[in-house]
Amino acid sequence: MSQKLAKLIEEDKEYLFQNYGDRLPVAFIKGDGSYLYDQDNKKYVDLLSGIAVSSLGHMFPSYQKALHMQIDRIIHSSNWFLNPEQIEAAKLISETAFPGKTLFVNSGTEANEAAIKLARRHGLSFHKKKFNIVTFTGSFHGRTFGSMSATAQSKIHDGFGPLVPGFIYAPYNDKKAFRKIMKNSKYIAAVMLELIQGEGGINVADQDFVREVFDICNHNGVLTIIDEVQTGIGRTGKAFVHQHYSITPDILTLAKGLAGGVPIGAMHAKKFLSDYLPKGTHGTTFGGNHLACAAAIAVLKEIKKKQFSAHVCEASEYIFDRLKKIKQKTNYVKNIRGMGLLIGIELPEEGYSIVREALENYLVINCTAGNVIRIMPSLTIDMKALEEGMNILEKIILKRGEVYENTSAK
Repeated sequence: MSQKLAKLIEEDKEYLFQNYGDRLPVAFIKGDGSYLYDQDNKKYVDLLSGIAVSSLGHMFPSYQKALHMQIDRIIHSSNWFLNPEQIEAAKLISETAFPGKTLFVNSGTEANEAAIKLARRHGLSFHKKKFNIVTFTGSFHGRTFGSMSATAQSKIHDGFGPLVPGFIYAPYNDKKAFRKIMKNSKYIAAVMLELIQGEGGINVADQDFVREVFDICNHNGVLTIIDEVQTGIGRTGKAFVHQHYSITPDILTLAKGLAGGVPIGAMHAKKFLSDYLPKGTHGTTFGGNHLACAAAIAVLKEIKKKQFSAHVCEASEYIFDRLKKIKQKTNYVKNIRGMGLLIGIELPEEGYSIVREALENYLVINCTAGNVIRIMPSLTIDMKALEEGMNILEKIILKRGEVYENTSAK
């Protein structure tokens, strides 16, 4: 370990909350395309993209130009005033998702908080008593009290006392259980759903399950909220994952890749719903400022290009093909799932040690749900860099597989 890195680790522990535990022992100081460079100028292949945030990779020319131009003009004024960048970004979301109105915030958690508030206010205003929201086991919607309460994972709740009431948890991908809950529960204002559960382990919603959810909600006047914080902005090969299911939610939440690394979140909803958040009912100081929206515009313009989605599909096909071949060589890979460039590799044991080993071999990946390796490169990743990264990952998995198989056989 270099002296520079040792000093950073020491100061991190001295001055920062340790809510992330021991951070991975590297500090990235520069990025270029799908490569990252650490404190000692060592080069890594980035197959994480900041947890699906750096959607255009690092130092993407048109993105960098847009940010520099905006910094030279104005970064922040206030939501008291008209904001041309906010208007243009909202227009682009309407064009790529569905016609509606957008509320900009600062994160995915805030976008989901806004969606919860909107759904409740609509339910209580229009139906007088409807305030409950159905969410699903394995979900993750954020860490503030409302979004944490919407998240159906006890490990996220532990130690924080009473949750916000009004959330009903349903089994994911279980049509029968969902029908029963909707039949027997009262005062349901909305259903909130991830079509691919990112933090839950890259669990993909079944087409017929989603159709059932939407049919029941539409028949009963229940709002539908699709959380696309991780799946949106071209991540799955289409602009938004709900487009793979041929559905249109009432409310859509976005963040992560929306501004390519500049903090932003957004709630986009059908136009009639904007009446339920009138003046004074919600707000944010920083949400949708000039810089964040300029970044979002640059990203949204890129994902509208035909060659953009074609490249995502090409890169996705390459990864899935490589992983299928790896799976044929070892029983260490239990399952491969996902869509586009949001891919999970299920292992028979915890995956954090593989993340550490990958880092030691100059590859950046991630583990979620304990035993699922998560691959989420930038949507513009160069195929040479992708091949390089997959070569490293294959060697690690096959080596681990040999040890696992020998141990299992004893």
